[in-house]
Amino acid sequence: MPVMRTDEPKVSKREFIQRVSKRAGLSPTVTQLAYEAIFGEILDLVNAGNRVTLTGFGKFYAQSHKGHNVVLNIRDNPESRGRVEDYSVLKFSATREVNKRVAAPRDLGD
Repeated sequence: MPVMRTDEPKVSKREFIQRVSKRAGLSPTVTQLAYEAIFGEILDLVNAGNRVTLTGFGKFYAQSHKGHNVVLNIRDNPESRGRVEDYSVLKFSATREVNKRVAAPRDLGD
């Protein structure tokens, strides 16, 4: 499956922290500490098997995936095979209220 690239504007971690800092009236240093603490705690809780629900925002949880066989570097060696072991990914599910606040995507030329 090819990687899809878009020209969507992106916000870096630094810019995100600056924007939150300005909105909350906090110093960038304090905002950085809060950012690290919040996301670190979410990851620790999810890694421990918890589902983290932020009422009015959404929930974070781990989703397990079964391992599968893969073909590696088919151009150089068509016989090259490998195996991806079972793994988990972090998932986020927004509440209806949050989804309603997200603006409709711009026309992508369809």
